[in-house]
Amino acid sequence: MKPRSSLAQIAMLLFLCLTQNYCFAQEKLKNGSGSPVPADFGTLASPIVDSNTNAIILSETGSVHFIGNTKGWFSHVFRKSTRIKILNKKAFDLATVKIHLYTQGDDAEKMDNLTASSFNLEDGKVVETKLDKKDVFEDREDKNHIGKKFTMPAVKEGTIIEYSYTITSDWNFNLPPWEFQSTEYPCLWSEYEVTIPQVLTYIFVRQGVHDFAIDKGSEGHDSYKVTERPDGSSLGAENRDLFVNANTVKHRWVMKDIPAFHWENYLSTPGNYIDKIQFQLSKTYNGSDTRDVMNTWKKATEEMLNQEDFGRPLKEENDWLNEWIDKITAGKTDHLQQAKDIYYYVSSHFTCTDRYNKFIKTNLRDVVKKNSGTVGDINLLLIAMLRNKDFTADPVVLSTREYGFNLSRYPMLERLNYVIARVQVDGKIYYLDAAHPLLGFGQLADNCYNGHARIISEKDSGSVYFEPDSLKEKKMTMVLISNSGKGELEGRYQSLPGLQESYNTRVRVSATGEKNYFKDLQTSYGEDLEISNGAIDSLQRLEDPINIHYEFRLKQGIGSPLIYFNPLFGDAWRENPFKAAERKYPVEMPYARDDIYVFNMEIPEGYTVDEMPKSAKVAFNGDQGLFEYMVGQQDRQIQLRCHLKLTKAYFPAEDYSSLRDFFAYIVKKESEQIVLKKQG
Repeated sequence: MKPRSSLAQIAMLLFLCLTQNYCFAQEKLKNGSGSPVPADFGTLASPIVDSNTNAIILSETGSVHFIGNTKGWFSHVFRKSTRIKILNKKAFDLATVKIHLYTQGDDAEKMDNLTASSFNLEDGKVVETKLDKKDVFEDREDKNHIGKKFTMPAVKEGTIIEYSYTITSDWNFNLPPWEFQSTEYPCLWSEYEVTIPQVLTYIFVRQGVHDFAIDKGSEGHDSYKVTERPDGSSLGAENRDLFVNANTVKHRWVMKDIPAFHWENYLSTPGNYIDKIQFQLSKTYNGSDTRDVMNTWKKATEEMLNQEDFGRPLKEENDWLNEWIDKITAGKTDHLQQAKDIYYYVSSHFTCTDRYNKFIKTNLRDVVKKNSGTVGDINLLLIAMLRNKDFTADPVVLSTREYGFNLSRYPMLERLNYVIARVQVDGKIYYLDAAHPLLGFGQLADNCYNGHARIISEKDSGSVYFEPDSLKEKKMTMVLISNSGKGELEGRYQSLPGLQESYNTRVRVSATGEKNYFKDLQTSYGEDLEISNGAIDSLQRLEDPINIHYEFRLKQGIGSPLIYFNPLFGDAWRENPFKAAERKYPVEMPYARDDIYVFNMEIPEGYTVDEMPKSAKVAFNGDQGLFEYMVGQQDRQIQLRCHLKLTKAYFPAEDYSSLRDFFAYIVKKESEQIVLKKQG
């Protein structure tokens, strides 16, 4: 409900959510301002542009201001202008532009003032080719989103494209966010300016590591024409126009020469770290009263519980599900087994078509009919079925790692893309995700371990945390090599990974087959050895770790003057995952690890050990990590025990240098070979 009363009495609020931090750096003309000239098509000398650059964002500017609307309140107007120089074919995808508009019922965001042109240098002159408006296409993405799409004309290597448009929106809860940094292309100038009447208070979230060239706030004043419609209680009543005078807050941010985001190993998503600003409405003032706008988890929870595409279907009588539930749990009296049977039925019979939609797309009956749906469809159906069997079950909303972090103190619901189920069985809590058919009961995929999540419940709603540091993976690998008696060295390999690695392997085998799994493994070994009789046990026992085992034969047969081999075979760290000398962002591993590798080899008759690595033990950051490499010879046996342990999955940027050195040592040590020399 929009505040409408006493609009003419709006006071001049002085509360500022936007920090006024002035930057005294000298402002220069924006790159890309004005029409392109022939010199713009030449080689650009910039420290953020190199031979690997496929396109350059010359300038990107955005602005937001507010206008009064005919619905008794305010709308915001967002304008965006972009100019890009396309250097080669690898960046031709930038010529296709898609703009997303929100719609609800008969109300929809409106896009207008679209202009788009391509500029090419021909015979020393700049030639402009304009976009024909009939080449703008519209498609319905879902019930709440419309896409406007167009492709820039006359694009080739060296083309400069430029487009701008305006979106007018009545939905002021979230202002359009602004990304100053691109994940793929350098940007010479990125600017965002917002002007907000002080009847609206926004909080904003700032992220990134680059400084603003301009960070300037100011106050102003504006007048708004707001039209109030009659409420229908008075016959013949007419619209009433109000002219609202209000103080405004204006803020301008500019970044210059921003490099493309550099992707690094063990980073959840660039979206968490690129230079960006997001806004969410916190309060409104209607001239007499200040109203909080969903600025607490309590209010957000109440709204989600009453949403037709989320909580409300769980409150309805879903007796029509009992027929399936009775069949699924027939003959079972154990509560835990009943819950498992319901979970495995849903996870194995319903296909997830959208893992980034926590809502019910149509209704639960339609999900059952189609045997497919969004992650929201599937896991909310699971909750409904568990409730019908008298289990206490509730949804838990979260953000997956690749989607980005969410805030624990303030609900920004658009950051939450995923929903799982929480069920209580005989006093114990289990978290379930039936959208992934290869997950065992009570197990979540590692991308759900992304920090804060929120239980959406009428009784005990609250926060819960799934931290990667809490996910402990243990792995045991054993290798035994003996003399075959046929002039060959042969062995047995067995590995028991943890539950997360077991799940990842199940996904891989499900996609490509067990035969191809071992075919790829053989390819990785090359000609060093030949594997046979490979098998993976417990693939269908989803709550247990798998057991990977096979036999192998070393190609370098007995009789050679020297036999060289690496005792860690394919389990060695062959290269340092941390290549960059410096890192601005944290290291985010999927889980803490505890890997043990045991090797035992019978020395062939007629051979002695010529060279053997030395034992070593190294600690990382006190008790945060450990690497042990213990090797020795006892009688005619070579024995090795290699142990790598990291008690954490998350390491701040200041730990990067020492972590890089730690892994450099591991790679060097695990590359060392054992050399056997033939006697006589």
